[in-house]
Parts: sequence; C-alpha cells; structure tokens
Amino acid sequence: MEETEDFASHAKRKHYDPQTYARLLADFTQLMEEVPKLRPNRDAWDIEGDWAATGTIFFVDAVHQPLFEPLRAFDCRTIKLVNLDRPAVRLTFYRKHRYWLLKDKDLPPAEKINQIQTYLNDLLVKCQVLAQKLAVLPAPKRAEASGKIGLYQQQIQQWEAILATPERYEMALSNYSRQHMYVTVNYKYRLDSGDFANEQEHLLNTQRDRLGNITQNRYNILFIDPVEIHREHPYQNREVEGYLANFSIQSEAGKHTLYARLRLEANSQPPLV
Repeated sequence: MEETEDFASHAKRKHYDPQTYARLLADFTQLMEEVPKLRPNRDAWDIEGDWAATGTIFFVDAVHQPLFEPLRAFDCRTIKLVNLDRPAVRLTFYRKHRYWLLKDKDLPPAEKINQIQTYLNDLLVKCQVLAQKLAVLPAPKRAEASGKIGLYQQQIQQWEAILATPERYEMALSNYSRQHMYVTVNYKYRLDSGDFANEQEHLLNTQRDRLGNITQNRYNILFIDPVEIHREHPYQNREVEGYLANFSIQSEAGKHTLYARLRLEANSQPPLV
C-alpha cells in the first residue's frame, strides 16, 4: 500500500465504550475551551500558508502542554493534538491530496476476485432497480435510465471477462481519483540537542453534508514556542497519476476505483480460439 490514507485505518483506531468515550471527550473539550489561546500574527510569526479550508485551529502556548498530558493516549475523532511535546517555531500550511493505493503485488488473488465480484454484484443490482422503474418513468428519464443500463451492462461484460481469467490481468485499487484534499501543516521544532527538525501532520477537516452544511466541527490544537516563532528559520524545502493512467480499464466502485490491464506477457500470447 502506498501514500497516506490507510485502507484499513478504521481497524487501527482505539475503541471505547460509549460512556468512557463521552467522559474523555467532555474532559478534552472543557480543557480545549478553557486553555488560553494565542492569536497568530502573520507579520510577526514565522508562518506561511492558509488554513481556512480545514477544521478550527487553536494556537496554544507550549507552557500549557502539561495540561494535555493525561489525554495524550485518547484517540479522539474530533480533536487532534497536532504536536504535543514538539512546539512549533515555524509553520507552513498547504493542501495535500491524501489517498491510498493498492498495487497488483498488494492484492492476493482471492482479494482480486472478491473486489471484482463485489463490483459486479453492485452493477447487477443497479441494472435491476433501473429496469423495474423503466415502465413508469417519463420519456426523457426513461431514455436516461436506458443509457445507464447499457453502460452498466458494458461494464459487467468487461469485468466478467477479467473475472474469468484474472491471472492475465494486472490490477490496482485506489481512491486517488476522488480527490480527497486535506490541509497539512509542516512544522519546525527544536530538539533537545538544540538542532531543528521538521514534521508534518494532516489536520482534521470540518465534516459537511452534500450541500456544504456543517454536520460536525473538528478541532486541531497546535502548540507554539512563543519566543522562537517570532524568528525566521530556514525554509524547508508523482508518479501515481502516471501509474494509474496506464490502466486501460478503470471503473468507479463506490468510494474507490478498480483498475485492470492485461499483463505484458498476456499481450504477447496468441488470442484464444
């Protein structure tokens, strides 16, 4: 698997019983609201970029870090301690495309078959649902539905052929084309040795519905070295699109895209009679 967003990320999260999670969240929220905040100063701070497209960011003086220590291990879904113990002396915000990519070598044969079969089942259901509605749809909608059924049937034929001889195809699985963009912060901090180091973290986005209405606020807490942040620090200075573009068969399968192409050795074989 490549890049940033883990295909099985939810499986790695900590699980809490509802009462425990609610108690920890209440403690975290109260502390977040009560701790004094710093107001970022673009003219005085060593800070670049725009963070308006992400969740709420609170800039907090590093002196208050010990208050958050009891909550360090809490895997909160809505509040993120971005850089506890690493107060920033320089901040750079930028938008980053986050995605996951499973290449052919990452997909066991059984998983390939499962992914194709799941996609085929989904297409068959869509065809059946539309076919049942055709008789009652007005003419324009009926033509549109018939066109969709035709496209679904083409996809079904294509992927059924791949399913019949999956060993002849190289496959990949990715949500790359869905363009999940996250605001990421690159921050510089001072090590105990006195040297500087850099880290980057993606920030929690505000959750919105399809109409753009906020459904859940999310918060990011950034700790700041209040002295060093006023000094200038040295500026820290893709093959994925090309890789995926080489797949001749690409199908949207829910939240990800299914890719396939004939293996080079398969291309050199004579056609089956």
